[in-house]
Amino acid sequence: MTIKVLATDMDGTLLTSNMDYDRERFERLFQVMQEKGIRFVAISGNQYYQIKSFFPNLQDKITIVGENGAYIVENGIFLKSYRLPNEIVRTVLDYLREHDMDDELVLCGEASAYILKSAKPEAKDYFALYYHNLIEVDAFEFLPADHFMKFSFNTPEEVTMDIIAHLNDLLGDQVQAVSSGHDNIDVIAKGIHKGAAMTYLLDYWGISSNQLAAFGDGGNDLEMIELAKYSYAMENGSQAAKDAAKFIAPSNDVSGVMEIIEKLLKDNKLKEMISEIRN
Repeated sequence: MTIKVLATDMDGTLLTSNMDYDRERFERLFQVMQEKGIRFVAISGNQYYQIKSFFPNLQDKITIVGENGAYIVENGIFLKSYRLPNEIVRTVLDYLREHDMDDELVLCGEASAYILKSAKPEAKDYFALYYHNLIEVDAFEFLPADHFMKFSFNTPEEVTMDIIAHLNDLLGDQVQAVSSGHDNIDVIAKGIHKGAAMTYLLDYWGISSNQLAAFGDGGNDLEMIELAKYSYAMENGSQAAKDAAKFIAPSNDVSGVMEIIEKLLKDNKLKEMISEIRN
């Protein structure tokens, strides 16, 4: 069975440590993907607008999934988002304010992400890397006019797991708090992750997970990796990702994703040739 969808995480996977990738090489590969009818999905925990910025020439030809699966855009057209109820948004904001953690908080909406004007300068600089639409607000007493999908906030490493446990107890079955790495916590609708987003897209396209190749490096890639028949963890990835994947791809710093894609495209061509001969 040939591959019909190629999905890759961004940070630590397609992107090198310098936060970029070999764009000319990728565009050559993408042309082959198009010729073969293979869909490409860029999927990340980051904001849609940040992911989109890496594909200035291809935005209307690829699928982009942001916020760990909560915001899905195909060929530049919005498909679906998973919104948090406003009462949940208020509960989390109140909890973070009461525990003096709102100075390193981003509230992620569909139109933009929001951060307090009073936030630490280093927090603003950090989140600006991952949220290209980032608006500073005076306070969160009144919510901006937007639909919200996720919170992202930094915590000291030694208390990260305790805070996750407290939030999960507080929020019940509607949402979940998870660690996204770098001492950062995401709060997102329960059951929303990259695997759920890819399941939605495969169903939407009428494609089997047996025709999916997926690449990732961290804990928020596990569900997607487990879904794909052709699953790859990066050599530089976490042990959990490597344990979940069927294969290991070379490091992100040697363009491991593109090296594997080149091989997969050749394998696809060979399978097609064999099929034509048999028919």
